[in-house]
Order: sequence, then C-alpha cells, then structure tokens
Amino acid sequence: MTDCATPDARSVAGRQEATTDSRSPVGLVLLLSLLCAAALSFSRTEAVWRTGAFFDSDDAMRAVQLRDFLAGQSWFDVIVYRLDPPGGLPMHWSRIVDVPLAGLDLLFSRFLAPEYAERAMRLVFPFLLLAALFAVVGWLAAILSGPRARSLAIWLAMLSGAMFLQFAPGRIDHHAPQIVTLAASLCFFLQGLDATRANRLAASAALMALSFAISLENLPFFAVMMAALPLLFVFEGAAARGRLLWLAGGALVAFPAFYAAIIPSVRYFASVCDAFSFAHIAALCVGAFSLIALALAAPWLPTFRARLLAAGGAGLATLSTVHLLAPHCIGDPLVGLDPLIRDLWLSHVAEAKPLLALFPKAPGIVVATAAPVTLGLAAAAVLAWRADGLARRRWLLTAALVAVGFAAGLRQLRVFSSVTPLAMAPLAAAIVALVERPRVTAVLRAPLAAFLAILVSPIGLALALPSGDDSEADGERACLTPQALAPLAEMAQTRVLGSFDLGSHILAHTPHSVFAAPYHRDNRGNLFAAHAFMTAPEDAEALLRKAGAGLVVWCARAKAPSPLVSAAPDGLAAMLARGESPAWLERKSQKDAPLLVFALRAVK
Repeated sequence: MTDCATPDARSVAGRQEATTDSRSPVGLVLLLSLLCAAALSFSRTEAVWRTGAFFDSDDAMRAVQLRDFLAGQSWFDVIVYRLDPPGGLPMHWSRIVDVPLAGLDLLFSRFLAPEYAERAMRLVFPFLLLAALFAVVGWLAAILSGPRARSLAIWLAMLSGAMFLQFAPGRIDHHAPQIVTLAASLCFFLQGLDATRANRLAASAALMALSFAISLENLPFFAVMMAALPLLFVFEGAAARGRLLWLAGGALVAFPAFYAAIIPSVRYFASVCDAFSFAHIAALCVGAFSLIALALAAPWLPTFRARLLAAGGAGLATLSTVHLLAPHCIGDPLVGLDPLIRDLWLSHVAEAKPLLALFPKAPGIVVATAAPVTLGLAAAAVLAWRADGLARRRWLLTAALVAVGFAAGLRQLRVFSSVTPLAMAPLAAAIVALVERPRVTAVLRAPLAAFLAILVSPIGLALALPSGDDSEADGERACLTPQALAPLAEMAQTRVLGSFDLGSHILAHTPHSVFAAPYHRDNRGNLFAAHAFMTAPEDAEALLRKAGAGLVVWCARAKAPSPLVSAAPDGLAAMLARGESPAWLERKSQKDAPLLVFALRAVK
C-alpha cells in the first residue's frame, strides 16, 4: 500500500506472483488486524474466560468429545454416550480437530487448573486460526495480483468479521479449520497451475484430503478445483501432463492415508452421506486414476474434441462411482434426517436457512453478507477478462469458487463464512487497481484504499445498515449460560428431557445425559423428545418414566414460540411454555430462573 508505482488495471490483473514487497508493511498490517479483531471480540473473550460459556452448540459438543478423548475414549470411537443412551450417538465428526485442541489443553494444564486450561485452549485455538486466515488471504491476493494487494486483503479479511463468526473466541468446532484449509489449498492449487511449480498441486491435494478427513463441507469447492485440471488438459493437451500427474499422485497418497487415519478397518467399505466414507474414497481414487490416464493418453489425443471427450469420460467415471456405491448421497447429505425433525428443528436453524429468508427481519444483514461477495466475484471476473495466460486461469478459477460459494450461500447462509474470505482477495486487487490509477496522487492511495475497503466490507455495511431484531436469540441464550445450568449440574445424574438446542449445553455443563441435541444423526433421541413434548401432559408421564427420564427442562426466556408448541398447542411443551406444569412434575428451579427445571415425582 505504500508503493508509489502506478500500473494500470490490466497490468495489475495479469501480474504474476511475486515476493513480498519490502516496502509493504504486511507484518504490521497483520498485527494491527489481529489487535483490532481481539479488541472487537473482547467481550466474548472475557465471557469465555470468566464463565466458560459456550455460544454455539457445536463448540459445546466438541468440548464434550474432547473431554471424553482426554479421559481415554479411543481415537476411532466418536460416540457421544450421554446423548440418547445407552447406545449413544456416533458423531459425523472425526478426531482430527481434537489433536490440536488436546495439545493446547495439555500444554495449559501444566500451569492452569483444568477448567481454565480448557478455557485458555478455547481462546487460543480460534485466535491462531484467525491469524492463519489473515495470512493465507494475503497470500492468495499476492498469488493473484502481486504483493501490493496483500496488505489490503488482510485488512479486508479482518473487516469481513471472521472474529464474530467461525473464528470467534471460544469457537473450537471444525468450521474455522475448514475455512483456513480451503483457502490454503486454493493458494497451492493456483501456484500449481504454473507448469514450473506443478508440485504445489500435490500439497493442494494433501490439504483437500485433510479437509475431507475433518468433514465434507468443502466438497463443492474442491469439486470445482479438481475439475479445473481436466478442463485445462482439454485446452493445453500434453502440456498439462505434469500438473495432472502431480495432483493425481498427491491425491492417491494423501486421501487413502487420511482415510485410514480416521476410519476403523471394520468400516472401510461402509458408505455414509455425511462423512468421509467408502463412496467418497472410491470416487476420489477413480478420479485420480482418470487424471493419470488422461496424462498418459495425451500423445494420442491431439485434437480439442478428442481431449474433451476423454475429460468428459473421466468425469463421468468419477460421478458414476458415487452413483453406483451410494446413489442416495447425490444431493442432500442429510437425506437420513427424519422429516418431522427437519420440520421442527433444521428448518428453524438460522445458519441453515436460505439467505433471502432472513431479508424480512434483517435486510441489512442480508445486504452486508451478500454485497461484498458479489463485489469480489465481479472483481475476479473483470480482472480475469483483462488478464491473459496463467493470470487469467487463476482469476477464472477463483471466480468459479466464489460463484459456487455464493450460490451455496443463497441456499444455506453458513456457506458465506467460507466464501467471504476468498472473495476478499479479488476485492483487494480491484481496489488497488483503482487507487493506483495515474490521476490518484501517491499520498492519497493508502488512505483511499483503506476507506474503500471499509466502505464495501461486511463490517462497514453492517454498521451502515439496520441489523434487525436479535431479542429472540438473546432470550434463548439466557438458558444456555453456565449460571442458568448451574442448579441442574448440582442434581443427581439422570436423563434429561429438553429441547433440541439445550442438549449440547447440558452435556457440556452438567453430568446428565440427554435425549435430544441439534444433530441430524440423532433421529431416535430427537423423535422421542419431540413426541414427549407434543404429547398431552397426562400421557407424557408414561413415556418419560418408561424411558428412564428423571428431569424435564424448559426455557422460560424464549421470545418466539417453540415449534414444539406451535405443532401441539395441547401438548406438554405448550403447558410448560404457559408457565404451568402437570401434577407429576415437581419444580426444582427458582421462580425467576430462565431455565425451568422439573423432576418427575416418585411413584407412590
């Protein structure tokens, strides 16, 4: 940002990757961005350190799994035994993220009490990942458009508000590692598009394999990246052989290695839709061997049409593998979710809703979320059009990933947390190209670039636009705090009937087991809880006693009517929501407590 050169927009778009400009204060910008992020999220940091609060169900569940792992539960055993006992629930998460979490927890345990060691881990882990995100986004901008955009891209990454979402203090779920892994994999892939640096594609494949071993949420992005090389082969022919072989070789080493690392041998040939399984590894290996076949057949495919047919055949073979092994997995990965639970729970989860569904209540948030990604996509497209050769290919691939992420985000809001950092790199390049026009004096370039970055960033737009009413969520959060759950934690261990959203927090803050939690695999426990809450109070007693339930909890602070109440106005949940309770329940919570706790009375 301090360089006084004035290249035109075409040269910025086509500039090859360069080493960091010594006059560009990248390190300083990175440090200042981290300090700003820490300051803006300090209240969350203070709450986590002081109370141990969890602000997301997935973080609470990850903590439960980590504690079980540190207590001796085996690497391959990812069952949460206190969720829908006695069998428990096998989670669709692997242990990969538990490794750095366990390392940090054990490190801090050397000089902190156990509960504070865990809290320190929950603060340090997302902050380290945030630093990695800023650095990788800057690296992405340097690869795409040169070192001048690196500092501004880091600044834009901070202004994208990552520290309020997946990188917030206390976040220990897999989403932040997946976002960093996606961005880093793209960086290596873009470098590998240069025939002289094709070996970088093996590193990209290794990061893809790591990502798959964590979860499948990056699958749409990686599908686009993997499809880019056969498409490159169609246009370049034999010249693309080295890149095909490096990606295929890296994939054939990394994917089976990570598969063996997380899947027990007895399940090698089992296929599931929501986690890395046999259908996925088989399709990936077929795809990798198809790339090798294309590379070897290149001398006999001299025409564009012949290469197009061959590449199409390779893609068809890969997709056919999934279709043959797990046809039900093509489409919705949550195909196994019970329709009733989908209606009562998933359809009400904000991050799983389509973006535009939030517009009536929070139009400002919708605009602040979508506009920066749209601008980044437009910038990538324009810069691709103005560039040529290797630079154009890099811009086109980046634009394709941002487009896929934007489309997926329109369907599920949470995808924007993955695609927004990618969009910041082309947005930074476009701003640099704009401020480095000859008519802009050198002294104005840095402040003008910073001002434009704030103006078009998610944080800038969010501050300028109305955000909507969040009082409903605030009311529900009051029931999830350690203070609200403390009375429950002091009671004798038993099974607790509670709503879906309470489950993970009860497991994290108390010794009890629960029937329901916000996870798509918990069909049996969630269905039991739904039926118990929707059944008439006089009939619900028999259900709960037969299931061994000892406590019933209900959030008295929820502002919006629960779907359990709306679906059954005469059910147990509706009765509790009115502040009433049946005779077979004895209230154990204080009168003004946010969380109502009832014990089943002893049978005389």
